[in-house]
Amino acid sequence: MVTNIIWQNQYSLPELIFRRFRLAIYRAVALVAIILALLLFIIFVLVAAAPFIEEARWTVFFPPEPGAKLFWLSVILAGYAWYRLDREHAWYPALSSSAGEISVEKHLSEEVWRVLEKSYAYANRMQHPAVEPLHLLAASLSFVTGQRVFSRLGVDSAKLSATLRHGLSKLIPSPIPGLSTETINVLKKATELSLVRKSRHVEMSEVLVAISSGESIVTEVLEELEIKPEALDNVTAWYSLRRKLVNLRSRQGRSASFRPHRALDRTYSAVATPFLNRVAQDLTSLAARGYLMPCVGRSRETTEAYHIIEGGQSSVVLVGEPGIGRGSILEGIAQDMAAEEVPAVLQDKHLLLLSTAQLLSGANPAEAGERLLRVLNEAVHAGNIILAIKDIHQIIGLDAGSGQDLSLGDVLASAVSNHQLIIITTTTNASWREMVERSSLGQILQRVEIKELDDNSSIQVLESRVPGIEMQHHVYFSYGALAQAVTLAKRYLPDRYLPEKAISLLEEVAIYARERTGKDGMITAEHVAQVLANKVHVPVTQITAAESQKLLNLEQILHERIIGQDEAVKLVSQALRRARVNLRDQKRPVSSFLFLGPTGVGKTELAKVVAAEYFGGEDKMVRLDMSEYQTAESLYRLVGAPAGVGGEHGLLTEAVRRTPYTLVLLDELEKAHSDILNVFLQVLDDGRLTDASGRTIDFTNTIIIATSNAATAFIQEQLQQNVPLENIRRGLLRG
Repeated sequence: MVTNIIWQNQYSLPELIFRRFRLAIYRAVALVAIILALLLFIIFVLVAAAPFIEEARWTVFFPPEPGAKLFWLSVILAGYAWYRLDREHAWYPALSSSAGEISVEKHLSEEVWRVLEKSYAYANRMQHPAVEPLHLLAASLSFVTGQRVFSRLGVDSAKLSATLRHGLSKLIPSPIPGLSTETINVLKKATELSLVRKSRHVEMSEVLVAISSGESIVTEVLEELEIKPEALDNVTAWYSLRRKLVNLRSRQGRSASFRPHRALDRTYSAVATPFLNRVAQDLTSLAARGYLMPCVGRSRETTEAYHIIEGGQSSVVLVGEPGIGRGSILEGIAQDMAAEEVPAVLQDKHLLLLSTAQLLSGANPAEAGERLLRVLNEAVHAGNIILAIKDIHQIIGLDAGSGQDLSLGDVLASAVSNHQLIIITTTTNASWREMVERSSLGQILQRVEIKELDDNSSIQVLESRVPGIEMQHHVYFSYGALAQAVTLAKRYLPDRYLPEKAISLLEEVAIYARERTGKDGMITAEHVAQVLANKVHVPVTQITAAESQKLLNLEQILHERIIGQDEAVKLVSQALRRARVNLRDQKRPVSSFLFLGPTGVGKTELAKVVAAEYFGGEDKMVRLDMSEYQTAESLYRLVGAPAGVGGEHGLLTEAVRRTPYTLVLLDELEKAHSDILNVFLQVLDDGRLTDASGRTIDFTNTIIIATSNAATAFIQEQLQQNVPLENIRRGLLRG
């Protein structure tokens, strides 16, 4: 446990310059030594090949013993190793939380030292005696990390420079020369963050986060640039992740040839598994080579799975919705196994992902059962295999062809129950309830619930996936685009789950933006909003001048189809304007209206116009005649019937699930049964409704309009007496 993080010395600018000069000399000497050793070795080989030039042999440099070649070769290798170790900072101690005391200077990366040197130069130029955090921030822009971080944040370079100049002009530095107390605290905080991120050294990305978390003038500068601390934290984590991935794949690529492949452990004691190799993929081997994407935000789930396995329960089922990241957790477990950061029961083992498609392809029940038994036998006899099976519900219930009324799930359950094999499987919530839970295998598997990631974790997942999308489409994502993708996907794609729906959205955005910005163009949040607006036919982009004019004249546009009804048109227009600028409760429908009046005055026509203007067409409307829902049993028609009653989907819930951006028109609402009215009361209040299948249907992107002929006589009488509409409304509400 770390007891203390200290900064030991106060460096001056000459000392920092001398330090860099000294390191440059060290590297130059190392390179010269390697080149010299190589030249001497070549000369030695040439001289050794010419025995008639006996007098040319210098005994001091070229001893005639047979081991001379090996000697000079070792000199070359030693020099090269010294150079590589110096480049990768292996000479410097790596950060460790087990240290009793950490000296910050010993763990700073070379880039941080260069930034400190540049910061001193900035302070001297402005005649500031002390180096403040704002000097660090300004200096960071001269180096690659600072440039890339603020580029990802989408900050205009001219505005950034002007804001920093203005901030420096207002700075009141400490009168004590050297690094100020605030700057030293920043470096200490950066060290703490590096420990949390498990970085080997304190990098500039951690220093930038530490700068933003202080209370200095830097906070004002970042606020003026509209940069939130959490955004800077995520972008620096993004940059650190990219650097780690590059280093990881480089190291794992070099060491891959030294690791055993397939089902062989380090002792090469496992038996051959030819059939298993055909129908399964070794995730641990792929992880060792750096081919798997990192698993982000799932430490709770993986830890829970490890505890179950370590506790003797042996096998796990990961239960969650499609696209939520169940497969990513399997890959994360494989990476932990490759790094040997797992419980002892999983160490020195391989996680093999069984392909059910290949296992069952072209097989009758008897052949499928025989194949599964062969897989299990090979895995058990290998002794070092953990079997992973995605979508376990696909094989539960399939006949094993044994003539004993056994399913493939029963065969698998037999192997697991005898503790002969550890398996990690996945399934969906619906499949767990309907197929897995009550099966023989379901009784053995221990369930780990996989929930949808929160926004911040979803952004971090996107950060790990974006490099591949950028490379494929030759585009460049800003951080704002990633945050916007998560926000809009969560709000406007309710039938899918994070992070998959945000990743899919970014892939569409990359194609859209490449066509408009060209190669290596910057993708912004507005590009994401435009793609989603085109996808769901809902206005989510910034309001343009043309749309602004349309919103201002919305009453006039509605009156092109609606004659009269000035008060109704005015209220509807105001509600649509509020919805367009997001001045509404995000947990309720966009707007809800009750149109009262006699038949033929334009209630339904106004609803059609609203659907056309807000959702883009009159077809974006679900129309329900409430006179057909006068009994309590008719509720099943709206939300679906339970499995025992018929199991059909509900007309309302299924329509809104398929088209979340729609207008729901409830004609003649007064004729509906009271139970049904209570259901719509819940929708208006909570913005959601659960159907008979247990699915929660989102109504927050709908407009709900109910029409009624009730109180028509009362309304007409009041109007004839010139009673103001507001007074009529109050009278209706009082009943």
